[in-house]
Amino acid sequence: MNTHDYLLIGGGVIGCSIAYRLAQAGYAVALFDSGTAGKASVAAGGMLGAQNEFERENPLMEIALESRDMFPDLRDELLEESGIDIEFRKAGLLKVAASVEDRPALMAQHQFLSRKDSSVLWLEPDEVPSAEPKMTAHTAGAIYLEKDNQVKAPLLAHALLQAAVNAGVHVYEHSKVQGLLIENGQAFGVKTELGTFFAERIINAAGAWSSSLLTETGFAPPVTPVKGECVSVKLKNDAPVKTVFAVDGCYIVPKRNNEMLIGATSTPDSFDPSVTAGGIRSLLNRAACLLPILDTGTIERTWSGVRPLAADHLPVIGPHPFIDGLYLCTGHYRNGILLSPITGVLMGKYLSGCPKTAERLAPFSPARFLKIKA
Repeated sequence: MNTHDYLLIGGGVIGCSIAYRLAQAGYAVALFDSGTAGKASVAAGGMLGAQNEFERENPLMEIALESRDMFPDLRDELLEESGIDIEFRKAGLLKVAASVEDRPALMAQHQFLSRKDSSVLWLEPDEVPSAEPKMTAHTAGAIYLEKDNQVKAPLLAHALLQAAVNAGVHVYEHSKVQGLLIENGQAFGVKTELGTFFAERIINAAGAWSSSLLTETGFAPPVTPVKGECVSVKLKNDAPVKTVFAVDGCYIVPKRNNEMLIGATSTPDSFDPSVTAGGIRSLLNRAACLLPILDTGTIERTWSGVRPLAADHLPVIGPHPFIDGLYLCTGHYRNGILLSPITGVLMGKYLSGCPKTAERLAPFSPARFLKIKA
């Protein structure tokens, strides 16, 4: 009989991180992905924008900062456990106001962040090239976030998957979960293309596809797909080193070998994997305005990915409100890479009954979406 302690649905960085930590704790874990594990995660730019993402108080910020600070140790751990270097790079991030209209909001964000961390610096337009020589001086200013570093997302996804496998997780790729097994309000297994699997606890970490698996449970959180298109440009030499993030959402993330990852468009409610000429043209135009040297590069590849966005822009983490034994961990939107280390750790503690962890995760409870009836 295919029986485990935990069944994980979704093989992205969130699912693999949770599976890895649970297996380390001695549990029997099986993980299912309808395609190749990590496929959605590898589309990400790999930014660790724990400060970049926040303009005001947010219940996610403390957790995001803690997760960002876990990456140096995680890099070493995953290299030992999987043999894969996730290419953690410490160069910082410049958040840029590309136009005068963007300046007031960015200055307000600087004031908010700098009150919490004195290392957050404001740069006037003529100071921006001193932080990144390849940047244009024709901006309306920037914030320099020296602690918001980056990793290579495909390598992180592969490393977490391999570490999970090496820890004993049974991974079933190209194995779509067709339905949940539920009886008397208790989840006890899943139906897949490979057969039926059983466990007392099931974790739905299927990202943008998570809600579709809950249609028969009486509750599905409002998590929707947001398609993002990206393009990679290869420079011959003199490549920038700092991540550049424009207020309008365009970003450039320098990788090894002078490769620049440029993203991302934003198309709500779309699973369409196609990459459009208009989307790529928009990205290249916006990126080259900030880093003119990009015009000298060659296009290496284009791709798209789908990010899971909850209605209130916060992750959805915790028990299903009606079904015992069923847990949700989705809605990380564009912070899946950033939040993957701490999500695995917190879920392990939460599932072991830690009350402090339950309190930390309370703002992200799926039950917050239940309508209050008069």
